[in-house]
Amino acid sequence: MAAFATTALCLAACAPKAPNIAAGTPIPGGVPLTPEHTLSPGDQFEVRFPFSPEFNDRATIGQDGRVSLKLIGVALLGGLTVEEATSRLKSQYAKQLKAPELSVTIRRYAPEVIYIDGWVNRTGIVRSEIPLTLSRALAQAGGVKTGAKTDEILIMRRDASGRTQAVAAGLGRYAGAGRPDQDPMLKSFDVVYVPKTAIASVASFVQEYTKNIPFAVSFGVGTPAPPAQTVIPQTNLGRPLPPSPSVTPQ
Repeated sequence: MAAFATTALCLAACAPKAPNIAAGTPIPGGVPLTPEHTLSPGDQFEVRFPFSPEFNDRATIGQDGRVSLKLIGVALLGGLTVEEATSRLKSQYAKQLKAPELSVTIRRYAPEVIYIDGWVNRTGIVRSEIPLTLSRALAQAGGVKTGAKTDEILIMRRDASGRTQAVAAGLGRYAGAGRPDQDPMLKSFDVVYVPKTAIASVASFVQEYTKNIPFAVSFGVGTPAPPAQTVIPQTNLGRPLPPSPSVTPQ
């Protein structure tokens, strides 16, 4: 694994590189990278009605992204921000209540598990009881080593169809600037790779790397990773990213 990574990182920079991420820009395939937490399986939240407290409710996001609430029944909220979830619930409650006023508050976050690799002080799994941005995850890994390519950090994640996608987050100046658009929010089972030198071909690197990582690269609210696929999605990385097999975490 180490030998492969060294070889891949030392290739001549002749192929396109992954684009840097800005706030709200999706990973190819539609996986959002934002500075806001999105509701994930295991998150517990409360719905409160200031003028109709009898409809107050508390629920936990299920593995399929759905919850069951009083009056409206099942609602699909997984993958939404709190603001988006509030808007969706207002629309659904409006079918039963006249001009419903409500608020959504997260009471407990599901534990997150992120895998950090590359030119950092401590590689391996990072666990957190609170949502992690990229910079926070790197801090828990002991920070990056001197000379790391912090403007080309790869974030690898499975999209809803089960294909592995990757983008580069440009955090070259995040420590000083503190800009949220340079510090996207991560999700459980994300893989973060900090390169020591420029990666010549992101697509080729991701294809080989995800064959061997000791971690499950999965994404989606309760969407299980499908079996190996033959369809190669087109991305804006300059060339298609092949799918990788699902790997059971250790």
